[in-house]
Amino acid sequence: MLKFLKGVVGGSGPGVKDLPYNIGEPYPSAWGSWTHHRGTSKDDGSPVSIFSLSGSSAQDGHLAAGRNGVKRLRTVRHPNVLSFLHSTEVEIVDGSTSRVTIYIVTEPVMPLSERIKELGLKGTQRDEYYAWGLHQIAKAVSFLNNDCKLVHGNVCLASVVVTPTLDWKLHAFDVLSEFDGNNATATGPMLQYEWLVGSQYKPMELVKSDWAAIRKSPPWAIDSWGLGKLISVFYILWK
Repeated sequence: MLKFLKGVVGGSGPGVKDLPYNIGEPYPSAWGSWTHHRGTSKDDGSPVSIFSLSGSSAQDGHLAAGRNGVKRLRTVRHPNVLSFLHSTEVEIVDGSTSRVTIYIVTEPVMPLSERIKELGLKGTQRDEYYAWGLHQIAKAVSFLNNDCKLVHGNVCLASVVVTPTLDWKLHAFDVLSEFDGNNATATGPMLQYEWLVGSQYKPMELVKSDWAAIRKSPPWAIDSWGLGKLISVFYILWK
């Protein structure tokens, strides 16, 4: 078996063993086809999170969207957006078949759903924590929509993670796109990979692929729907 290692956004050496982080146990849940692992730095043992995504070939649609997520997470910086540290892409070729895996290394976090279960908050304390966390995600979405003119396109429970200090961070940037309402021929990641997003987090225009209506809408329209659905999880489904 031959192994080839290439950087998506800066490689880490000639083989997987040279990734400067140890990959630990996975969490039970993560967004989409990604796996969220615990991890540590090989240099000093400091904790990190490592997200991995595999596909059967370099042309796999999940991998193409994942590469967009790597690029976007690396370049978008905000206190309420998950902090990027490193990324690597590994291709393992065995005869006529190959398997490609993308790794993203970030600050240490855990899935929001898992952290909520672990905390076991109730009553006023629970409601206040929900409100505080949702405010952090709303600020991240506002930054993307209003300051960067970007559409996340995938605001949902699985796209939120929590730091050791209980701060909520937005990630899962696979369908993140520039918003260009004046360009009728635009074919950004949101148009190409919207099939990755659960239907319950899509406004009806996106469900129907009504791109004409979407282009006439403001940049925050799609993410406002996702944010509203996320709020309903906490104050209706989990109340």
